[in-house]
Amino acid sequence: MSGPTLNSSPNNSAPAVDRPNWPVLILAFVAVVLDGYDTIALGLSVPALKEDWGVPASHFTPALSLTSLGVALGYIAVGRLTARFGCRKVILIAVVVFTIGSLLTAWAGNIVELSALRLITGFGLGAVMPAAVAQATALNPARHRQSIAVFVTMGISLGALIAGVLGSQLVSAYGWPSVFIVGAAASALLLPFLWLWLPDERALTGVVAGSEARHHAAVARLFDPAVRGRTLLLWGFAFMVFSVFYIFSSWLPTLLTSYGFSTGLAPLGSAALGVGSIIGAGILIVGATRFRMSSVLAGTTVAAIAFLILSAFLGSDKALLLLVFGGVGLGLQAGMIGQAAVAVSIYPQATAATGVGWASSMGRLGSVVGPIVGGALIGLGLSTSAIVLIACAPVAIALGLILLLRRTEPKVTVDAPDDALVGGRAAVGGPA
Repeated sequence: MSGPTLNSSPNNSAPAVDRPNWPVLILAFVAVVLDGYDTIALGLSVPALKEDWGVPASHFTPALSLTSLGVALGYIAVGRLTARFGCRKVILIAVVVFTIGSLLTAWAGNIVELSALRLITGFGLGAVMPAAVAQATALNPARHRQSIAVFVTMGISLGALIAGVLGSQLVSAYGWPSVFIVGAAASALLLPFLWLWLPDERALTGVVAGSEARHHAAVARLFDPAVRGRTLLLWGFAFMVFSVFYIFSSWLPTLLTSYGFSTGLAPLGSAALGVGSIIGAGILIVGATRFRMSSVLAGTTVAAIAFLILSAFLGSDKALLLLVFGGVGLGLQAGMIGQAAVAVSIYPQATAATGVGWASSMGRLGSVVGPIVGGALIGLGLSTSAIVLIACAPVAIALGLILLLRRTEPKVTVDAPDDALVGGRAAVGGPA
């Protein structure tokens, strides 16, 4: 497999990549696919777990929330880790962590064990995505940064789809532990390929670790005057979108049982979210070539609100419900993926892992709150329709935040040097 071609950048600070690095793109994407699979594995296993352990579904709220908390901690730590060790080592270690954590989860015997293992597994999951995005954008042409960020992050959607499709079959045939065993086995198979073919981006780009790298990776860089307002708006948008998505990714299989879905078919709700998510990611990739990412996200957020309202008034038609929840996944997951693309467009490359990680960590804080709120609403005995309508409120807030972010974005061309991305001088992507 061929690597990228490196030329001197205009400011001679580092070599510039002039053609796609497919091995890096594929490996980064697959690592994030496995991340996405494992992230929702517990949510789709809850219906079977509650029957196996004889406890109400709401008792799994700590395990679901601690998974998201672990992911958030991984997101927060990844900037410093990549500055010190490089993206390659961080990706390798993170995959090892969530491989072992997922395997051990299959033998958890109670809520306490399950929660502790999911916290550790979540940390590995959280470190993978920002490091993979930073690695892929560093070793591919700068003009494609937003599209590359969307493509790599889209792996989360594909992972969710695979988990939803396989999960129903695995749970029905082999029980809930098989969901985690299959995920761990797939991650273990990926490790040799990562070791052999994932390069050290610092060696290829000429960037060396040191105090300057740690300075650029500091969270304080996200609050430089030129980007402070956009950072806060992006964090708020991520928090709202993640919180609502994780209400459904964690509890949708459980909610669907109220519509007559069996425990074996209920994971198809996660698959529907995954299918919609992939379509949403495709919309982002195409949209990024013509419009600002914030403009595209405004449109997908409106779609999420529309599908949520529609789902609240549907009957018990299973196929139609899955179709509409696919639309919900399209709108919400597009926001979750697109916020990473916005992050790589408003921060310099040296700060990309930190920017993506912290924006995603704010989202993950929302994903900690989401399952808790969802569990509380289910515990109160509210109908699925009522829960869906309540979920519209934070999505509407997210819409307002992304529209404000769109108004404050700088207008720079996709070929502008990194400093221009934070200088507020001119919007990444198209004119809209």
